[in-house]
Amino acid sequence: MNVQSRTGSSAEVSAGVKLLAGVMGLCACALAGFGFVAAILPGSGQGTGPTLLVTALVLGMGVGMLVLAAGLWLGASWAWTCGCLLYVGNAFGGLSTGIRSADLPVLAGGIVSGLIAAYLYREREQFGVEFGQ
Repeated sequence: MNVQSRTGSSAEVSAGVKLLAGVMGLCACALAGFGFVAAILPGSGQGTGPTLLVTALVLGMGVGMLVLAAGLWLGASWAWTCGCLLYVGNAFGGLSTGIRSADLPVLAGGIVSGLIAAYLYREREQFGVEFGQ
């Protein structure tokens, strides 16, 4: 696998990848916002160890998704690698859980994640990722 930077490339990131990054960014902002609100507005049961850990985890996931969305928008190769790994893992997890529990929304989420991973893999040239010689 030969991973190169896009800095010398004149290729523009496609509208589909930018749409995916935009939707991911909006979801990330919502997730980070929920984590931030939960951190500053303690409710009943808040302030305990497990609750603070979950709040920090939600906030961290939101910020991480926002960084990943920005990397996809700009066409960074590290964002392509992380995005493919996360969506492939989510697809396997969603499909296995959906089949085992016969939960259709979870199964549909696994299928959508697999389609997104396949789309990102197909658009790998935009991120400067080449396989083989």
